[in-house]
Amino acid sequence: MDKTVKFVRLLPPWIRSVGRTCLHCWQHFYDRSRGEWRRWRNLGGGDIRGLWWAARHKALVAKWYREGGEKTLRFSYPLTCESIVFDLGGYQGYFVREIVARYDPYVYVFEPVPEFFEQLVKEFGANPKAKMCNYGLSDGDSISQMLLAGDSSTIYMAGEMQATVKLRDIQTVVQELGITQIDLIKINIEGAEYKLLRRMLATGLVSICQDIQVQFHTFYPNSGRLRSEIRSALQETHFITYDYPFVWENWRKKPTDPTHHGSQQRYVSN
Repeated sequence: MDKTVKFVRLLPPWIRSVGRTCLHCWQHFYDRSRGEWRRWRNLGGGDIRGLWWAARHKALVAKWYREGGEKTLRFSYPLTCESIVFDLGGYQGYFVREIVARYDPYVYVFEPVPEFFEQLVKEFGANPKAKMCNYGLSDGDSISQMLLAGDSSTIYMAGEMQATVKLRDIQTVVQELGITQIDLIKINIEGAEYKLLRRMLATGLVSICQDIQVQFHTFYPNSGRLRSEIRSALQETHFITYDYPFVWENWRKKPTDPTHHGSQQRYVSN
């Protein structure tokens, strides 16, 4: 070891600098690879396919932003000031803020994390057309522990930072609110979307939703199969308007007029 150190010290400074840069790059790649492996092993079944899924997902995310999906597709809907919008996973209010600015609809924001909920109340509480709900929507009523990880907070992972959150059955909540039509429901609830959508399909609640904007998450067990099953069921009542797998996709209710073909679709294959 001492001989190696002496040899390195004899090298010109610029060579030592290049060597340090290469070492740091390798270490960064190694750390990121380990992290991606942990996150994606559920899809990859514990083998190298996990890293393949990670790379594919990154490419889809890049495509989503490159094609302007975050600024156009997520907010371009036929809404009016009389529309009703559900925001599941309000977090820091990015989605509802933009929707209110564009359309001034009636909005119901569901955010179970107390810290995020309080921020939403401070910003939107004075708006008479906005209702903040300090619970999440699911397939039943429960009290759960949620890992706090910013916009990736979830009840399906363990960690040191935890919060006790309340979840409620979406059918019960919709009935209590007296809602008979939802013009847009945005679902970004970090793995809970699978149980929620299966509940909405089983109860027929999807039929009162004009547009369903959802982000599916891969860390949930059997996420690929479950997403496919949910999508197959949604095709009975809705059609896809844009689809970036495991990034964002939107389902629009089929028109009652069979001669109407709906809006133009933007599709990314699985």
